[in-house]
Amino acid sequence: MKRTTLNMTAAIMTMTGLGMGTAVAGEASTSATASNGWSGRGTTAATANYTGDDNSVGIARTRTNSTGNVNTARGLAVGVDEDGLDFSFSHAIASKFGPAYAGTLNLSVGRDGEVSGSYGNSTATGGTERSATASGVTRVDRRGATSSAVTGGDTRNGGTVRATSNSYNSDSRRDRIDSRSRTRLPDRIRRVPSSARSSWR
Repeated sequence: MKRTTLNMTAAIMTMTGLGMGTAVAGEASTSATASNGWSGRGTTAATANYTGDDNSVGIARTRTNSTGNVNTARGLAVGVDEDGLDFSFSHAIASKFGPAYAGTLNLSVGRDGEVSGSYGNSTATGGTERSATASGVTRVDRRGATSSAVTGGDTRNGGTVRATSNSYNSDSRRDRIDSRSRTRLPDRIRRVPSSARSSWR
């Protein structure tokens, strides 16, 4: 029997209006898990969430699909507020006889150009049952941007799980400060002494 669920949440336009308090930073997070095996029963799960300041606009959506032969799950969260853009996407798929796979991608871009991202994936192969999971969270505020990813999996009666995750940061504000702090030395200081030049001949 095919089971499909769809959950759509319009992004929190005004946090205080919902009685949840004012968020001090934009943050997007998602997760996805899928399992399956020779029995074809398996499970799926997904989460998605976005929070922002009073003027934020965004969306959070999850979708899971369990057919027995192939089970899938995915979560999407994206939003923009006064501090910048936050994006998170996680997905997972598991087939009855093939591998289970999950991946995540997360990105935050601040209003001053700072960027933080994370990504990862996991693959479970072999055994009689396999599951894979991936999740990520990313946020930006006036102090900068941060992002992280977590991946993993499981097998039963043998099998192998391979999981990786990575993150990176780039702060253009710091780069601009560094570039302004660089000064060009006068020619009389930059000139190579004659004793040093003679050794190059």
